[in-house]
Amino acid sequence: MTWFQPLADALAELDTQPDIDDTCTAVLEHIPKSFTLAELAAQAKTAIDSLPSEKKKNKTKSKPTTHQHVLKAITACLRAGDDRIQKALSPAEGDDDPDDVAVLELSRIVAQAMAPIVQSGHARGSDEEEADEMQDYSAVVQHSRDAAAPGIKALALLDARAGLSNHSLANDDEVLVTLAAFTDETDEWVAPEVAEQARSLLEHLLPREAKEQFIANAVLQRFLRPLFSQSKPASVTASGRKAEYPERSGIGEGLPDDTSKTKPWKFTDFRAIAVMSWAVKESDEQLISKHWPLFIPVLLTLVDDSTTRVRRRGLVILADFLTKFPSKTLHDTGLAKVFEEAIFPTLSFLPSLTPEDECVQLLTPAFAALLCLASKQSTAKDTKAKDKLLDKILREGVIMAYFHAKSHVRVVEVLCQQTGLILDQMGIHAVVHLKDLIPMLSGILTDPFAPLSPATLLSAIKALRAVLANCWPRIPQTPWQDEIINGLVLCWLNVVELETKGPQDQLVGEALMHLTKVLAAVLKTRDIKLSNEVAPLVAKQHSLKLLFSE
Repeated sequence: MTWFQPLADALAELDTQPDIDDTCTAVLEHIPKSFTLAELAAQAKTAIDSLPSEKKKNKTKSKPTTHQHVLKAITACLRAGDDRIQKALSPAEGDDDPDDVAVLELSRIVAQAMAPIVQSGHARGSDEEEADEMQDYSAVVQHSRDAAAPGIKALALLDARAGLSNHSLANDDEVLVTLAAFTDETDEWVAPEVAEQARSLLEHLLPREAKEQFIANAVLQRFLRPLFSQSKPASVTASGRKAEYPERSGIGEGLPDDTSKTKPWKFTDFRAIAVMSWAVKESDEQLISKHWPLFIPVLLTLVDDSTTRVRRRGLVILADFLTKFPSKTLHDTGLAKVFEEAIFPTLSFLPSLTPEDECVQLLTPAFAALLCLASKQSTAKDTKAKDKLLDKILREGVIMAYFHAKSHVRVVEVLCQQTGLILDQMGIHAVVHLKDLIPMLSGILTDPFAPLSPATLLSAIKALRAVLANCWPRIPQTPWQDEIINGLVLCWLNVVELETKGPQDQLVGEALMHLTKVLAAVLKTRDIKLSNEVAPLVAKQHSLKLLFSE
């Protein structure tokens, strides 16, 4: 007799009740007085198999039963206690305990039901895909977000019931991979409390040594490698090293580049990127130094993808990976150049070809990855490689981008933020760029419309402060000295003349006054008093007195 389906339907009717425990308590009357875990697994599987597709849900009853309700039903049954859950008959000698087998079967059912995977399995062509891809992605995100809380709860209850070690949740790759996909709240299908519960359960299931084996074997080789096999980059060999004679990858062979067949990790199994992020985050330097060839193809594929959310996440993961990647290996394998060539194209994703919002999303992680790469290339005896890369980042990444997109204030804000970070790594070597940097920053400060975007102004002021901090020997008694003073004066006057001022405008004023003091200290190294230099200006504009007060 089927008793599970009415239970799931009852939970669908109670959908407005947010607390899982309260909801489960409310449906105890629908749970039979006696059942086995094997019966629960069989009925749960039947209920999931009979669920309507996403397209048919709206054509059924007003509150259709979904995976979320099935998972809540499983949780309610597991919470019912041993007075209702009957132990199966003892197995014959040498056979597995049926209850242990049922626990593992239920765990797999739960993991599959909550996983962010496109269930339909239909392939996309590269010309029909964009709207359909977003539709699939949005539907899967909503599905997994709804199913995550009861799913994690059910897995925790099942883990508490796990018996023999060979039937533990820790020995099922699919369950562990799905759990790993729910550990980061930055993923759209993960709520903060779910991420915390998933991390806690995963830490319990995977002690340190087991985690290392799981990442190297289950995640990198058995899960990720097949998913990325049709979209591996041509810039590296099968062993993850730099390809001396890159060949066109075999993505083609009659298939469009962007499809579920060539990129199942992008169009079908959305766990892939989240699990890769978890694997890098949980890996230490020792693990990465032993298994780095398994990471490289996936990382390069992600940072080369055309979709903003994928490329951005790939850059974030790559920056994390580079902090743990051995500098010697980076140099000996030639991968430093491979990474550089993989990241730099993102810096050209600028308006108007790239929407401003997407551009801002991409630039920050791209610069972060490049700065991390630069920091790994210096040694105590030789900083030439680092200096060369930093020079290229500033010249091609910031200055050229500014002159291409200076009318887009949010892009300019990011470029100014990165300028300060780059200069702090370059130090005095940045003086060769003063001829570009000071006119750029002065132009931002003197723009009469700049006060309308105080965040951009603040980032420009901080960037100019970094110029003074790192290039101060070349500032006094040069045209740069006068141009900086001019920028400070005009920016101050523009801010003062604002009819209405907000909290950020006050911060801009304070930042300008602090920058003035920094400039005064720089000029003092050549026995120049800033107050003497600006005295004629203060005499004409009394509002400048506060700016240049000592």
